[in-house]
Amino acid sequence: MWKLFIAEDEDIIRRGLKKSLDWQSFSINVVGEAEDGEEALEKAKELQPDILFVDINMPFLNGLELMDQLRVLLPDAVFIVISGYNEFTYAQKAIQMGTLDYILKPVKKPELKLAIERAIEVLENKTRNKLRESQLEGNKQFLKEKFLLNWSLGLYLDETLEKHANLFGIPLTKNTGLTVFKVIKEINIGSSEQNWNDVLLSFSIKNIMSELLSDFESFEIFEDQSGHIVLLVPDIDTETLLDINRTIVKHLERFLGKVVTCKECLLSTFMDFPSEYKKMIRDLKSANKMTPIVALAKNYIDQHFHNHSISLKQVANYVQVNPTYLSKQIKSDIGVSFVQYLTNVRINKALYLMKDPYLKIYEVAEMVGYSTQHYFCNAFKKVVGFSPTEYRTGEKINE
Repeated sequence: MWKLFIAEDEDIIRRGLKKSLDWQSFSINVVGEAEDGEEALEKAKELQPDILFVDINMPFLNGLELMDQLRVLLPDAVFIVISGYNEFTYAQKAIQMGTLDYILKPVKKPELKLAIERAIEVLENKTRNKLRESQLEGNKQFLKEKFLLNWSLGLYLDETLEKHANLFGIPLTKNTGLTVFKVIKEINIGSSEQNWNDVLLSFSIKNIMSELLSDFESFEIFEDQSGHIVLLVPDIDTETLLDINRTIVKHLERFLGKVVTCKECLLSTFMDFPSEYKKMIRDLKSANKMTPIVALAKNYIDQHFHNHSISLKQVANYVQVNPTYLSKQIKSDIGVSFVQYLTNVRINKALYLMKDPYLKIYEVAEMVGYSTQHYFCNAFKKVVGFSPTEYRTGEKINE
């Protein structure tokens, strides 16, 4: 039922309006009336009517003033002016304030009926539009995640990509952090075994990540077809990206009781997203082929490589096996020794960090777990083939 309110200072007019039409046939209920503007304002606030008959000439607060205040309080309400003033100025002001109709006294029944039919049509259109907007908003996140998934698979051309990204409010900026997370459900952390439903697992991960990322201006999270959780954070530096990813993994592992692995990179252009995403998926898939012990050890190294004191014994204690046994298993599953793998992880992280021209080489060394710049430079040259300075400046690389 639509709610009708009558603001009219003449009692005889109010009674006439209430009896003029069969309101029930229009699905209208007359919910209240007032004989002056101030009373009408207070009652309308409380009753929240859909349609209001408003007289121009009322005590304390005239009809135009009343509509001016109620337009803010009742943005979807329809106003119909009932006035004894046959002056263009009043009608013009009323129309400027969004009045649907301006009816002169004495009110003629056909004219009132036509105004009510128009009012109902306006209200029904507003209701349909609100429902449509609500449905669109409800589907927006689903459509956005579908767009992000298709983007990761390289299904968009440049112009189509930009059009869709703008539609969903996704900034296409340089220095966008890309991280792919994978929960290894087969490996538990600790003694308790926890089994997670896939839907609940995805929901929990996204919620935890969203809370941890609440200080960031914008970010996007979606799940791919293989259960990887993909994170995009625009306008971020590598150091911050590594820090937030370590925090996310720590919280997820604590909450889920499962090993969580991740790969990250800083996209220099948004067009690199599909190719970098595919590389990360390949790396994460190879990690899933390892034995549980090595997967646990590898994940520990990946998250603690920045600690100067990390050692084979420390990692072995974490996974609760003999250091010699762990060393053999790492060599068997990964193809390199513990020290080689740790060095590779540190140098790969250093390569990302060195893209930031403001970071000094000794700062990069410290951040990836080397106690001295000299030790870092030696390790860097063994892995990359150039010193950090040569790599950063491009010397010898292009020779």
